[in-house]
Amino acid sequence: MDSQMETMELGVLGHLMALERGGMGQQDQQESQRIEMLKVKAMTLRAKRDQLKHQTDAVKTLKDKISKDLPLDDGGAAGGFIELQKSLLEAWRMQLKDLQRAHHLIGGYDLVECKEGKSVCVSFHTAFEGVYLETYNMELDLTRTVQISRHNIPPSFPLESFAKQNLQKDLKAFLQTLNQNLNALAARRQQVCLLKELVGSVEVMESNQLCNILVLMCTAQGETPKAVLCTLEYSDLTQSLPTRVSIECEDKTLSESPQWKKNQSLLLESPAHTALLTMRRMGSIA
Repeated sequence: MDSQMETMELGVLGHLMALERGGMGQQDQQESQRIEMLKVKAMTLRAKRDQLKHQTDAVKTLKDKISKDLPLDDGGAAGGFIELQKSLLEAWRMQLKDLQRAHHLIGGYDLVECKEGKSVCVSFHTAFEGVYLETYNMELDLTRTVQISRHNIPPSFPLESFAKQNLQKDLKAFLQTLNQNLNALAARRQQVCLLKELVGSVEVMESNQLCNILVLMCTAQGETPKAVLCTLEYSDLTQSLPTRVSIECEDKTLSESPQWKKNQSLLLESPAHTALLTMRRMGSIA
């Protein structure tokens, strides 16, 4: 009986020892997994530290470069304002580089850095109906705030007004506005030239430098030729088509006739020379 009890005690003790060894093994495995997770976390933190260090070095290098390009003025402006000014100008330069790459591919206008990044030259290429027309050039000074230093844009063009609107706060919008307005101006001018070349029976009575108003004298065909005055107004300077067309004639019934209402629509919807050539083909004018 005693020997059986001893055998049972040994069996129980052996089983308990086996369970204890199993528990220790599970704890070791969990500890090992925890250590591996900590190692991975440490590697991640080191990578982030290295990335931040790289970014900090890059910012320092950029700051030193800007300091060389933009020395403090003799008046000793406030440090905070100078730093803000440098940051804004660097943002302009980065934006200019992006615009330069984009518009070199898609056309419209070209950007070229000059004077070691202290200024940029912009060329606006105008065209109408597939024909290249004038090219306008402008240099922007970047040494302090962005300023227009020189250009060959026509004096009648509202350049100063556009600069006040967008030059300092949105350079891309400023350049796009100039490009759109210069192309529309070139298109309106070209239409006047084509009128004189292609439609000799139509006389240009009045036109200004912006070509935002155009007065034409036509001769209406009929039993008795009658003079008709067509006034084209371009209130939207970004467009090459008129926003308003008025028809005047001593014979009120002619200007109010269905045919001349159709002619009025033609002048609103088509370039002036195209509309007048169509009107001549239809027999409306001589």
